[in-house]
Amino acid sequence: MTTVGQIAATAFDAVAAQITDAIKAATLTYITRGAYDYATGLYAETETTVSGRSIVDRTQPVRDIFPDYVVGPNENLFLLEGFPVVPRENYILTIGGVRNSVKRVQDILGTGALQYVVALEVPE
Repeated sequence: MTTVGQIAATAFDAVAAQITDAIKAATLTYITRGAYDYATGLYAETETTVSGRSIVDRTQPVRDIFPDYVVGPNENLFLLEGFPVVPRENYILTIGGVRNSVKRVQDILGTGALQYVVALEVPE
């Protein structure tokens, strides 16, 4: 049986073959909390970075996917594929050296294979 992840990967591969600058390599960076350290009063934190692919979607109105969200001037809608995790709010999505803070996420079909995200460009 073909999975959503396989269909998404095949679609991204086909687009990348036909439109060479449409699909971009991307990373997601996030912090995971570990054990609590009683001596310092802090939790251990680990930064994790994972890779996948992204495309900026400038044709789909954000309100169609996130009807309760008002998009700001430095925010974009991205379609993500190939990440081993589903992004969450405040993860950092980096594409071509540009850092974006994830503000909203929709996991398409709840499969963990393909997501729409609204992300705000983080000023340097």
